[in-house]
Amino acid sequence: MTAIALSAFMLDGEIRHYPWGSLTAIPDLLGLDPTGEPAAELWFGARADAPSRRRGTGESLADLIAADHEAMLGPELANRFDSRLPFLLKVLAAAEPLSLQVHPTTAQAEAGFADDTAAPNKRVGSRV
Repeated sequence: MTAIALSAFMLDGEIRHYPWGSLTAIPDLLGLDPTGEPAAELWFGARADAPSRRRGTGESLADLIAADHEAMLGPELANRFDSRLPFLLKVLAAAEPLSLQVHPTTAQAEAGFADDTAAPNKRVGSRV
């Protein structure tokens, strides 16, 4: 095991700016002054386009995992997810109500499409 796995460390998330975002909620959460730009989401993960960074060093979470994926993820997850972090945590801060977004698996989407095609007048949202 490496020193990384033996101690916890702080991560800084990536703020995503979208027009529907709050001007103050995420800056307030982080103890920052608002910039006047909508801050809609705060991402924590290892995505290449918006990785979290280790506070103090600036190392990306993706690089930390790549350096010792078994210590960072555990052998089972490292093997199961090809040494990648299998999730992205998003903190949402909407200025106005948003519609609910659900991302089904391919199999769920195909089954839902087939069901909707078979019963086109069924009430939307009737299945979970």
